[in-house]
Amino acid sequence: MHIRALTALAAIAVAASSGTTAAADYTCNSLVPFGQKMICPGFEPNWAVELLCEGPQMTSTFIDAFSGGDITTTPGTVTFSSEDPWAFETSHPVTGSIAYTPAGCTDEGDTVHDFTFTPTGAPGLSGPFFPFCCRLE
Repeated sequence: MHIRALTALAAIAVAASSGTTAAADYTCNSLVPFGQKMICPGFEPNWAVELLCEGPQMTSTFIDAFSGGDITTTPGTVTFSSEDPWAFETSHPVTGSIAYTPAGCTDEGDTVHDFTFTPTGAPGLSGPFFPFCCRLE
């Protein structure tokens, strides 16, 4: 009976500690869960930045829907200088910050989101820039 109790306690301790480690290992910058991406679409003109978490470093993609007839995607890098709000700059260069705003951002389709992106720069565009919603996929 005593051995069974110790075995059960050991199994619980291992499960609890591995769960904590896994959570820390599976997010990028405490923002995007592993295997997911955050899409922050801009408008007027149409563009977007995607932040993708697939490994130890997050990557970015700039989606350009305003330069001609084709939509182009350009992969790149992203660096963060702060968290919550997450200030960042991509190699494209897109700059700005993402704030956690629980149910505080409503997009043009009246869908409610939890993150608001406030851009300060985007390639080929000049300000003023207006905040818009980001979504996780």
